[in-house]
Order: sequence, then structure tokens, then C-alpha cells
Amino acid sequence: MRIAFCHHLSLSYFGGGEKWLISVSKELAKRGHDVEIYALPFQLEGKAKINPKDYLEDIPYKEALRHKVKADLVYVTYNPLSWLNFETSRPRIAGIHAQSYWQDFNVNYGLLPNIANVTNKFTSYFELRRFNAIHMVTKAYPVSHQKVYYIPNFVDSEKYKPVREKGEKLTIAFSSRMVWQKGWDVFQNTIRLLKKTEQPFEVKITRGKVKEAEMPEFLSCCHVSLLPSRVDTFGLAIVESLLCETPVITTPLETHKVLDLPLLYGDSCEDYVLDILRLRILWEDDRPKYNDFARQCRREALKYDQKVVMDRIEQMFKEVYLGCN
Repeated sequence: MRIAFCHHLSLSYFGGGEKWLISVSKELAKRGHDVEIYALPFQLEGKAKINPKDYLEDIPYKEALRHKVKADLVYVTYNPLSWLNFETSRPRIAGIHAQSYWQDFNVNYGLLPNIANVTNKFTSYFELRRFNAIHMVTKAYPVSHQKVYYIPNFVDSEKYKPVREKGEKLTIAFSSRMVWQKGWDVFQNTIRLLKKTEQPFEVKITRGKVKEAEMPEFLSCCHVSLLPSRVDTFGLAIVESLLCETPVITTPLETHKVLDLPLLYGDSCEDYVLDILRLRILWEDDRPKYNDFARQCRREALKYDQKVVMDRIEQMFKEVYLGCN
């Protein structure tokens, strides 16, 4: 099958959606499909993090404001008025990968997401009916369409696994982007509050400099990941951490709760400090119980393994294509 992906951002932005698209495209190509990617030349933070062609191997990739797309099936990462940028007459799936469509307007969220949010409120009811099917990565939010697939994001459990022993000093990880949406300011305030307890600990922050291949080691050596996100469409960083047997403290967003994973939730910096200290006590005073919990984290996160989820994605493509031909 010839499959085209149409994306509303440059893959050089390399956020969660871009990583998903690269991974899916490469896996489908390995399974014998002809895959190509069309993208718009936009980024949320203005600076390219990667060169997409370094990651895509032989998959064709084009950036432009407008594309004419020819394929057996077209997958569009949905944004309002996408038909202005991607012209096609082939069967189409709209992939909704942004929680912003259900968020209230908030200046901290950024210009492009807020524009998309406002526009979506007026156009989504009619625009989504242009698509043959809708793909949602979470069941946390409703969508009105006759054919909806709920298929989550995924992580390769063969790569994300415990590859290094944890040290004796409690180590706290922050592996998300250092932005308001991911609670970067909350993380900083929590660390300041934790310092007042005079308990020894270390902090490890990716700062956008840890390469993908290095992430399993980065996460494995930490005792807990603190991910106080205000906005999350799925929670990729959560699953990555759990697969490395590193427990996660996060926010009780609906997108997090529907993951059905053994997470620790908090609503404030004080909550996060208490949970960190509880894990510290468990690590120091009852190491077998901590290790059992860490192994449980990985065990339950395996339902989001790449192989399991990719089978469902490929089946979705086949069903939509055959249903339209």
C-alpha cells in the first residue's frame, strides 16, 4: 500500500507527534508499504532540533506550504483547515494528536496552539466529516464521527528498558520539554521546596540535549521521574520512564488516568515533595518492595509496546483503504 503522511509541523521540531510519525513511517516501510511524508515549514519554538532526513532513512520527505498528495491512503495529523495545505482525492484518516483542541484559551500555551484551538471550535464539526475515519491516541476526549479508532501512542520496549543500576543517592528525572505546558516551572518550584527538607538528592534534566539512544540509560539510573504536565495528549515520557523501571509522579490529567498505569498523582509542589520522600524511604528502607514496584511499572507499561500498537495501526490503514475501494 502507498501511504502518505501529512503533518502540520516540520519534523525538525521533533516533539512527541513528530517522533510518532517518524517511528510509524519507518515501521510501515519495514512491513513493505511505500511511505512518504509531507510537512509544513513550521515549528512551535522556532529552532530545528534535528534534520529529518537523518532519521527517515530512504523515506521521501517534503516541506512546503501546499502539497498535492497522491497515495492509496492519506493520514493527516489533524489541524483546522488542513485541506488548504494538503490537496488529495484519496481516502483520508484524521489523526488527532493535540490536547489543545479541548483546552480553554490560555496565553501560556503559545500562539499556534491557541489559533488552532479557536479555529477548531468553529470548523471541526464540518471538517472532520471530510475524513473517512478518525484516529485518536486517547479515550480521554470525545469526538463525533461514524468511524473512530482509539489506538494509543507506543514506545519500543526493546530499546526502553532498564540498562543501568540506580545509584544510592535519590535521583529525580525531568525528561519533558522545559516549557509551561510540561510544568517546567512547577518542577523547579518542587525542587526548591525539596531542598528545604535537607535530604540529599540529585536532579537529572534532559534539557533537549540527551539523544534518543541515550534516553534509556538516562531514565534507568533515576529513582523517580517528576512530570507535572499541564497539557498532555498521551504521556509518552511517562511510558518511556516506566519501561525503564523508573516510577513516575505526575498530574491527574484525564489523559494520564486513562492510561491505566501505576502512577503517583499530585496537585501541588507539596504533594510532589511528599511522594518523592515516600519513594526515598521505600528505596532506602525496603529495597525489595521498591524494586517490585519498579518492575510492576514496566510490566504494566508493556501494553504500549511498539509491536502491539503497530499491528493495530497497520490494521486500521488496511480497513479504511479496503472500506473505500
